[in-house]
Amino acid sequence: MNPQKFSHTSIGIFLSIATVIILGLVVFVNEYSDGDSDQVATDTTTQNASTSTQVPVASIPIPSTPIPVTTVITPPPATVPKHTTSVYTDGTYTANGTYMSPGGQDTVSVTLTLANDIITSITTTATGDRESQHYQSRFLSGYKQYVVGKNISSVNLTNVSGSSLTPIGFDNALTQIKAQAKV
Repeated sequence: MNPQKFSHTSIGIFLSIATVIILGLVVFVNEYSDGDSDQVATDTTTQNASTSTQVPVASIPIPSTPIPVTTVITPPPATVPKHTTSVYTDGTYTANGTYMSPGGQDTVSVTLTLANDIITSITTTATGDRESQHYQSRFLSGYKQYVVGKNISSVNLTNVSGSSLTPIGFDNALTQIKAQAKV
């Protein structure tokens, strides 16, 4: 069991038990209090067998003002439901995306691996003219943090490390991979 989950569960159980005890005490006090009375009336007299006289029995003092009770209920920690139905088939996919740069048409090749709709690994290459290669290399040095470990459905890159056109080719390749991998 996860230590953090165990800790949250233990705290929840402790608070539940404490709440029950406190509520029990409040019910006990309310049941035996007389409203305005400062003492609980018990059988205040008993018969003494030898003398037939009455002897007082001790009383328990009860405060006249109610004791405030604060109950804190802590909800259990949120759990993320496991992804049971995949939209995409697990596997490795490859596609080439294109985009237009000032120097002409450029290509971005993407190979990625999917597991339960999550991109677990990716390799990307790009080709283009000299100026495009400058921006492509900037894109290639910073795009993985926005892709690896993410659900393929939520990945949509716009500007990565100052490159705004290379992501268009990347997203184009990703669209093709989604079509290939669709269940």
